[in-house]
Amino acid sequence: MSDTTGAGSAISGGSHSIVFDLKQLTVFHDAHPQATVLAETGAAQVVLLALRSGQACQDVRTPSQIIAQCLRGRADLLIGDATQALRAGLVALIESDTAHSFVATTDCVLLLTLTPSPEQQPHVMFEASAPLVKRV
Repeated sequence: MSDTTGAGSAISGGSHSIVFDLKQLTVFHDAHPQATVLAETGAAQVVLLALRSGQACQDVRTPSQIIAQCLRGRADLLIGDATQALRAGLVALIESDTAHSFVATTDCVLLLTLTPSPEQQPHVMFEASAPLVKRV
């Protein structure tokens, strides 16, 4: 397994682990949500998503199951007619191929783990973000 790590983005814990400083890596953009792909392993993709209050990621659908952990702030998760309020410390599981939206009600940070990795069909938000760590 080879490992490619972006300089200054992660701390290598040897060949068996990588440690990410999420506070340092969190970047907000005033015009749109900011997605940073932290890792692409083939088995999973890990994404840090920062949204300013009022920003949204709408009508997202992926072939992967998503584990969405709210690290900071608050956001609404919308699936169909249902709305689930997320706050720091809550984790939501979203089934694959489920259309959903995240709407920030305050500045918020979400950590998304997509399994299996959607590397063959990346979401348009993630296409511009090369993974900080890629294991092949």
